[in-house]
Amino acid sequence: MKKLFSIIALCLVGTATNAQAPYAQFQGGMIGCIEPQGWIEEFLHRQQTGLTGHPEAMSYPYDSCLWAGEIGRNTETYGSDWWRYEQTAYYTDGLLRLGYLLGDREMIAKAEEGIRYTLANASSTGVLGNKAIESMWPMCVYFRVLQAYYERTGDPAIPAALERHYMNFTQEQVEKWRNIVSIEGMLWTYGKTGNAKLLDICERAYNGGKFGDLTPAVAAGDERFVMHGVTCMEELKLPMLLYAYTGKRYYLDLALNAERKLTRDHMLPDGVPASAEALVGNGNVINSHETCDISDYTWTLEQFLLTTGEVRWADKIEKAVFNAGLGAVTKDFRSLQYFSSVNQVIATGRSNHNEFFHGSTWMAFRPTHETECCAGNVHRFMPNYVAHMWLRGKDGSIAAALYGPSAATFDLPNGRQCHIAQRTSYPFDGEIEFSFGLKERTDIPFLLRIPAWCRDAKIYVNGKLWRDACPAGTFVTLRRKFRNGDRIRLCLGMQPVMNTVPGQGIYVQCGPLLFSYPVPQRKTADRTVYANMNGKVPGNPEFECWNIEPAGSWNYALCSDPVIPLKVIRTKPAAAGSYPFDPEHTPVKISVPVKPIDWELEKGRYTPRLPAEGIARAVSDRIEYLELIPYGCTELRLTVFPQCN
Repeated sequence: MKKLFSIIALCLVGTATNAQAPYAQFQGGMIGCIEPQGWIEEFLHRQQTGLTGHPEAMSYPYDSCLWAGEIGRNTETYGSDWWRYEQTAYYTDGLLRLGYLLGDREMIAKAEEGIRYTLANASSTGVLGNKAIESMWPMCVYFRVLQAYYERTGDPAIPAALERHYMNFTQEQVEKWRNIVSIEGMLWTYGKTGNAKLLDICERAYNGGKFGDLTPAVAAGDERFVMHGVTCMEELKLPMLLYAYTGKRYYLDLALNAERKLTRDHMLPDGVPASAEALVGNGNVINSHETCDISDYTWTLEQFLLTTGEVRWADKIEKAVFNAGLGAVTKDFRSLQYFSSVNQVIATGRSNHNEFFHGSTWMAFRPTHETECCAGNVHRFMPNYVAHMWLRGKDGSIAAALYGPSAATFDLPNGRQCHIAQRTSYPFDGEIEFSFGLKERTDIPFLLRIPAWCRDAKIYVNGKLWRDACPAGTFVTLRRKFRNGDRIRLCLGMQPVMNTVPGQGIYVQCGPLLFSYPVPQRKTADRTVYANMNGKVPGNPEFECWNIEPAGSWNYALCSDPVIPLKVIRTKPAAAGSYPFDPEHTPVKISVPVKPIDWELEKGRYTPRLPAEGIARAVSDRIEYLELIPYGCTELRLTVFPQCN
């Protein structure tokens, strides 16, 4: 009850501080109004007791003061000076938002110490951040920390400090490389202060196109992107944000075309573009994505969702988080991969099958990595997901935008409030119940998202069918005078389907979840001090680096004969407190027919490419059945199968 009262008080702050961009369809920034529950709360607790709560385990630069002082170098030769401030800004963003969601005062205090230091140590003209760092990029990242703090507290010092900071910079400075991402913070500050000079600088810097990479000309064309993955994910949102603050259709068209091309040329089945440092294309489905890109791409999609109000962006967010995000970390959140793949049948200190740093540690599950950015950025994807589960519309409507067990409290006109609890096992099944808590009957437009993959959605109001055949890919608005105790039940039909990766193979999806074969594995601690780690080892002996090798067969081809149906296996309800992304506790599996094929590790240490054209000759006519589990439950996995000849 005490937690509920705290949430109600924080919602009063949120309503006052989080006015949406003038042309955006939804308002976000309600992290103080949302209460994670169920498996989502358990995931966040594992973050709390895992790497997010133990930065020393990630070693340098997370074992430092973060942004509460100067961070020294750990080597004279590796990495640019801005790296450590970018990396710790990523981490602080995740740390603070996680602390807010769980009410962890220690986490909040640690993050807010850096905020106080940053504000107190601005230059004489108001420039924030380390004075020796010329690049504006670290502050582009740290802006999100200040944004989260303001959304929670309403402290007017934040927009005031940011306005003073940004007014130091000219168009020529903003349009230099990743400095252009300052547009995100500048537009937000413009929205809070009304300083039109900020908007003018943003438009001139962006339209000048001198920053390289995802310029307006590149976004408008039809050519495949060739650029750094993180740079692309960060710059992708800029025209969408410019549209949100100006209403100019030109910017919206640029954003939509850029995202279309990114999906066409680089998207992998698990929902994140192939980005083994650079964008590497989806012509080889075992191309990896960097863990930074999971957080950065979903953050950008969240801006697309807020601005356009379109369901497709929410669908993409869920797919990326539930699959790529959860598949890149161990289930205890004590280690992560720098690169992860839809197919990874080995993950060791020397198994990186990508061209970039081929044969190195970059695909191993480790607390520490050679380049430290992903170890900081991984903390952001789930807190940001939770923060965008519930949104407000321009008309005061309430939108259930992203699904999962949670509750939220909303301010209504005339000082009233509405509490909504979302009870569900989603994404493991499509049954979602919303219960309303109100002191008096109130008109509320309530929006329910019908994902594009759902062809059979029904809505019940207090046990009676209200609408069937809800159109896929839309928000359905339920307008009524809600009263205390009302229950809305959304039933999203989920059926397993086989999807094709042209010329490469097939995979199984059910709802937002991909299903993978959990390769039998042998997992051993790897205490080798690799030369590329620059002496870094986990600073906490309870956090291990892992070598994970296959300990059983994985060389199978899928029988895609439509006569042999996919079989969904619903397991018994898990014990209270169990976590459904632990492989032994998953509530759903899919049985698929396969045949063994001649397929083995490349050079005995790398995940192999799929057979030519995704077709393989079986070495036996005998059909076997494999039980696939959700991708996010796995460490080693086979997701995209070749087909039997």
